[in-house]
Amino acid sequence: MKTRLLFSVIISLFVLQGFGQRSFTSLNYSIGFPAGDLKDFAGNTSGRGVTLDYAFYVKNNVSVGLGIGLQTFYEEKGYQSFTNGTQTLSGNMFNYVNALPFYINGAYYFGDSATIKPYIGVGLGTMYVKKRYDIGVFEVDESGWAFLVKPEIGLQYKATSYLGVNASFRYNYATDVDDVGSMSYTSLLIGLVWYH
Repeated sequence: MKTRLLFSVIISLFVLQGFGQRSFTSLNYSIGFPAGDLKDFAGNTSGRGVTLDYAFYVKNNVSVGLGIGLQTFYEEKGYQSFTNGTQTLSGNMFNYVNALPFYINGAYYFGDSATIKPYIGVGLGTMYVKKRYDIGVFEVDESGWAFLVKPEIGLQYKATSYLGVNASFRYNYATDVDDVGSMSYTSLLIGLVWYH
């Protein structure tokens, strides 16, 4: 399943490249801020995230594309007791969450400036979530797939004809996943944009 999905994303990038010179790729560092069930499980702000987006312009001020990301969260909970089924474990607890969103997105760019482009966008897709408890030497994993909606507001600055900078703020809303909960988070992204 994962191999097919990765293969589909790679093929899609090559197909989309055929639309010509009006496209861009952005690689962003992501700082994640947990919300909802995720905040209860691992409430620390996370500086461990990355996104890769590819888009092409269908009009001067409208782009469509796809993307993938990875955001990890971690929190030390101290000495806890955890019950799973008929077993109770006690020890120092560490909670981890890995969120891997896959999405298609669209954006609308404001103004006519060739260098500074504020924008709003929305993405739809899926997010794979892996949630892990570590208690002493024991580990409990739960995972699942969720539907993802990703509104975004941002700014692109085109420094040269081939290179720019991106800054944006996203809310990654993921629906409730069986045994995992709703693993939604906001993220602040800062990165580079390559125009091709």
